[in-house]
Amino acid sequence: MRRTRLALSGLALILPFCALVLASSCGARTGLHVDEALPEEDAGVDAPKDAPVDAPKDAPPDVPELPPCDPDVLHIYLVTSETDLYRYRPDTGAFSLVGSLACSGFASPFSMGVARTGVAYVVYNDGNLYRVSTIDASCEPTDWIPGQGGFNTFGMGFAIDDDGEGETLHVAEINFGQPSAGLATIDTKTLKLNYIGPFSENPGFAIELTSSDDGNLYGYFLNSNGPGGFVVEIDKNTAEILSSVALPAGGQGSALAFAYWGGDFYIFTSEGGQTTVTRYQPGNGSVEVVAMLDRTVVGAGVTTCKIP
Repeated sequence: MRRTRLALSGLALILPFCALVLASSCGARTGLHVDEALPEEDAGVDAPKDAPVDAPKDAPPDVPELPPCDPDVLHIYLVTSETDLYRYRPDTGAFSLVGSLACSGFASPFSMGVARTGVAYVVYNDGNLYRVSTIDASCEPTDWIPGQGGFNTFGMGFAIDDDGEGETLHVAEINFGQPSAGLATIDTKTLKLNYIGPFSENPGFAIELTSSDDGNLYGYFLNSNGPGGFVVEIDKNTAEILSSVALPAGGQGSALAFAYWGGDFYIFTSEGGQTTVTRYQPGNGSVEVVAMLDRTVVGAGVTTCKIP
């Protein structure tokens, strides 16, 4: 999800290539067969050829559904200011290098979100948005126009829609001199931004986003007035901050990424070089440093799939 002020090099206030697809289902229709040997009066009256055929009462509705979860993408994906893409498994503590991104010759990764299909969306510090394979780190540009609605750089994360029929990429505007402009969504098909509104409170200037597998949206604000930060729950329809918990992870000048995995929150912070991974368990309130990585993590992405 993002990196704060490390020379604007990229941030993350925390996929083969395929596009985000919504599956749809439709019921089959069975025609009626008339036996010519039957008496004519028992044949009934044929409906006009263009008359609609009633679907069986138990036919499923023609609605989109969430893509199935691929067990191979149930990781936390990390992007670094050094343009490396990693997989991280919190249950084993293992980091594995996927590859190096070659999206831009001069800009650096800033934040990342990962769709349910395994496609990563990576925004660079020049505002350009790319699709990245989580299999081999290959990269392709998108038609995103930087600066839409004043959103040039932003934290990002997917969340399941309220109707459970899809997922949406949520973004939080980031600049380093004033509070965030608030919350928006990006349509990953049209690459258009839809502004939702300002946050009801702004405990920091830099924020990263993630979501739980039940569709709730969360953010991590770096404290703009001192060390640490705040895990917040966000109403994704109004940008209202519903709750806030102060944590001792990171600080005002830290690179930042944020991810929810298996019921816990993982905060990735760095003052340059090595990244500290802090786990926050909301069930019991525990906060613990669980890993270190000798790279500067500026973005984290995790799918909306439920971790078994």
